Amino acid sequence: MRYTLQPVELGGLAIPAGEPVQVVYAAANRDPRRFDRPALLDPGRADNAHLGFGHGIHYCLGAALARAEAQIALRTLLSRFPGLTLAVPPSEIGWRPGMARALDALPVRTSPM
Repeated sequence: MRYTLQPVELGGLAIPAGEPVQVVYAAANRDPRRFDRPALLDPGRADNAHLGFGHGIHYCLGAALARAEAQIALRTLLSRFPGLTLAVPPSEIGWRPGMARALDALPVRTSPM
């Protein structure tokens, strides 16, 4: 939690001095004013200053390894199962409550190679 030291306006909202303000990282990169269709997973999205691994002095030292692991895992999964599809309608996919943006489950259906 952070507290305002003086009155400030943020996003058109007036916040008085001494009010608690919380940064919600789960909202990062989901601003429809900044990203076209922000809820869509688009690995090829251009001009994507993603905040998932932090920024500036708070940049995650493991970011390069995490990106490499994700690329290897997704490339392997999709090449092994090219017909991978959702097993339920998208409206039935649930998200865990709280600060972390995580799925409850992701039921998928595979087809033979």
